[in-house]
Amino acid sequence: MKTLVTGLLTIGRWILRLSPFAYMGVIWHLSSQPSDAVVQLGPYDSVIKESLHLVEFAILYALSILAFLTFGPLSHRRNCIAVVLAIAYGGVDELHQFFVPSRSADIVDVLKDVIGVCVVSFIVYRSYFGNNRRSNVNRILRAVTRTFAPSKQHHSPSGHTFHKR
Repeated sequence: MKTLVTGLLTIGRWILRLSPFAYMGVIWHLSSQPSDAVVQLGPYDSVIKESLHLVEFAILYALSILAFLTFGPLSHRRNCIAVVLAIAYGGVDELHQFFVPSRSADIVDVLKDVIGVCVVSFIVYRSYFGNNRRSNVNRILRAVTRTFAPSKQHHSPSGHTFHKR
């Protein structure tokens, strides 16, 4: 039974680690399509799709944070890397769309991506490092680390084994 649980945790760890890259692939695929190829949302189509930029790259940032948490507690450095990764991919996405017929590249879209990433980054930062450590966001992030980060066993001088994160 212990082997099954360990195997499932390992699979879960790798799913979380690979999820930002899989999501980037989805973004790339959708950006390769004409803007009306996937779904049309009626008279509000362009407004909804334009506002999705705020959400789309915020999700990429969040997935990057979850991936980093599988290696151990979040650090300021890892948080900054996740922010830069999500924003940079927003720029790559717009550059990619420049070369796709029926799509266009727009600096305003990159700004929307940055805003979405910054909003979620602020929430994560305040919850994890700031004054809001009792928040549900903080509890979820720390639970991901406890569950999926490999624990390190250490032995005390008296011979007792304990886990250190």
